[in-house]
Amino acid sequence: MSSIDSNSISTNNSKSNLIKILAIFSIARWYNIFLITVSLYAIQIFIYENSFKFLITQKGLSLHLYVLAIDLIVIAGYLINAFYDFEKDMINKPEKTYFNRLVSKKSCLNIYMLCNVIGILVAFLISKKILLFSLILILGLWIYSHKLRKKVLLGEISASLLLVSLFIGIGILNQKIDFTLAIFSTYIFTIDLTREIVKKMISLKGDLIVGEQSIPIYFGIKKCKYIIFFMMISSIVAILSLLPSVIYKPFSYYFIIAFFIISASILLLQKAKNKSHYERINSVYKVLIGLAIFSISLY
Repeated sequence: MSSIDSNSISTNNSKSNLIKILAIFSIARWYNIFLITVSLYAIQIFIYENSFKFLITQKGLSLHLYVLAIDLIVIAGYLINAFYDFEKDMINKPEKTYFNRLVSKKSCLNIYMLCNVIGILVAFLISKKILLFSLILILGLWIYSHKLRKKVLLGEISASLLLVSLFIGIGILNQKIDFTLAIFSTYIFTIDLTREIVKKMISLKGDLIVGEQSIPIYFGIKKCKYIIFFMMISSIVAILSLLPSVIYKPFSYYFIIAFFIISASILLLQKAKNKSHYERINSVYKVLIGLAIFSISLY
């Protein structure tokens, strides 16, 4: 009987540990980490190297280490954000937060420290410049989590800049900033910032309850819609700036499609009146970012 009980306890513990691991992946936003990983490899292969053989060279090893370091540092960033956003997420995303509660705050902090330490050690193996870049990134994520994320508009801008900085790191790794990469990064910045502001419209209820000063609360819903509209127009300007340099490449197909999708999003924005409307725009922009990353392979 005791043997059966012991096996049952062991099985339950295994299931509990598995669920906790899945919860950690959820907190760390595995889908975003996957997209970041794909984008970093795609930029290096299709913009800088134009060859998959590069991946098995000595220089390719530096890329693998860079991607590993960035993934660990970004995971740490998501963990610390989840730690501080817990109360608000309980209101805006109760079903997801319930799953995430299986991981204690202490565990979040411990994993946060571990990921950063390993990320720094991996960056050290690449070069002094990448090590410095990684330390600045960790500092930037820390400042964002502790100071900037609750600042009106500044929080959204800094979040998008941190995302784009990952692409700049590839330029540092190659000791060259490609013009196309610079314009592409600007485009990613505009659509990611648009999505960040749209998300604030979605989480308006939670922000009001916890007393957080978000963009729609500070500026008002009408002015916030104008800000989103301005960012959508900025995305179109970025597309028109990029098209001349890629017009003869399949890469341009994505931007032509994106031009019409963003134009359609402007119409959706004009008619947006409730949370579900903004969730629709957010979903469109999720797809835009995902397609943008995979379109790099057409460069």
